Amino acid sequence: MANIDRDVVVIGAGLAGLHAAGTLEAAGASVLVLEAQQRVGGRIHSMRQLGGTAEAGGTYIGAGYSRVIGAAELHGVELMDVTPVLEFFREQDLVLNGEIIRQKDWAAHPANDFPAADKKQLPWSYHRLLTMRDNPLATPEEWLDAKHAALDVSAHEWFRSLGLTDRAIDLAYGLNVSFGRDAHDVSALMLLFRGAFSKTQRALAPTDSLGFTARHGVQRIPEAMAAALAGGVELGRAVAAINLELDRAVVTTADGRRVTARHVIAALPAGVLRRIAIEPQLPAAQAEAVASLCSQPLTQVYLAPRTRFWENDGYAASLFTDTRAGMLAAARNRDRPTEVTSLTAWITGDKAAELDRLPPADVGRAVIAAIETVRPAAKGQLEPIGLHSWGADPYAAGAWAYFRPGEVTRFAAILGQQHGRLHFCGEHLAISSRGMEGAMESAEEAVAAILATG
Repeated sequence: MANIDRDVVVIGAGLAGLHAAGTLEAAGASVLVLEAQQRVGGRIHSMRQLGGTAEAGGTYIGAGYSRVIGAAELHGVELMDVTPVLEFFREQDLVLNGEIIRQKDWAAHPANDFPAADKKQLPWSYHRLLTMRDNPLATPEEWLDAKHAALDVSAHEWFRSLGLTDRAIDLAYGLNVSFGRDAHDVSALMLLFRGAFSKTQRALAPTDSLGFTARHGVQRIPEAMAAALAGGVELGRAVAAINLELDRAVVTTADGRRVTARHVIAALPAGVLRRIAIEPQLPAAQAEAVASLCSQPLTQVYLAPRTRFWENDGYAASLFTDTRAGMLAAARNRDRPTEVTSLTAWITGDKAAELDRLPPADVGRAVIAAIETVRPAAKGQLEPIGLHSWGADPYAAGAWAYFRPGEVTRFAAILGQQHGRLHFCGEHLAISSRGMEGAMESAEEAVAAILATG
């Protein structure tokens, strides 16, 4: 065996990479984690502002997220129950075509094109309800079963099969898209996977708690995981190349650092991985999968209210809009849930991509202008205090991955296949979980493959 610096080099210090590193160290391996940014956490990013914490990335820890909860407990990170504030998250009104529509008025509103039996469903939750209520998957992992391959069509086609009109689909999915540009741009099979996972999570949740966050920010979890690693994390080490030799792998960073290892784990989003030179190259089908996988644009604009202007016009502090302000969500004090501490505009899809083309200083002004146009009481009452764009972040290339129609059956099985001494993990490779829990699930798969080969 040629000279080896470490048993394993992990590229990326998000939850997936850190969980892989910690698990490998527990099994006796020597591990080095390389991270391009000057912080750990990946797409978990907690930002301090106005004496509180704003979550730009992973926010909500489901009560059934056993891996994430276990990591917090192992590393002494205090979790706080978010159940007391969840009821306030439901207090939002709808903005359509310049009109604010109260929730109580939606069922009878002339713009409501939902089927008669579902008129009371609200646009921000209806498509989620459908992917749970009408879901043919018995378990989340069934989404990769060949018997469900016929569902790898556009979400639009699947919604149409349920009897929804095009207008109803636009209302249920197109106002602020979760995945893709619209319902034509995402696989129904992926949405059904998410729906099946949500159903499983609800079944796992105890009756007295629906979920958690971490005191002082969710980023405290990956920070604690990184601090516990014997091999440490080297920050500011963007990887430029991975050379896979017969008896070792050589990782070269952009600043010339060279590390050899028996195995490499790339814990990176596809949009970042495809910028790394891999030799020998990935097989053609796998390379196509990495090159094709999309990530969702998401821009968050953080706003401080100068007054409680929502009490003047009688509408909810939070708004779900068809404007470039996206979803305007009121952040609340957990100990005093009636107190709004700040507002965050969550903008996704094409609206986010449009904002990303503006100078950063103009983004906050554009979002505030959109809010003031539909809500005169907000005029002069909002101050921009922060901005984060995951689509413009070179180390993320988007907030989360999604498969377009036909891509689940083409790419899901090969996207994360081992390539010589190179292994892969990340939320986009999870089989039975989503989000933060999925990232850690995928790490365990990569570790198992390494431990099996030695």
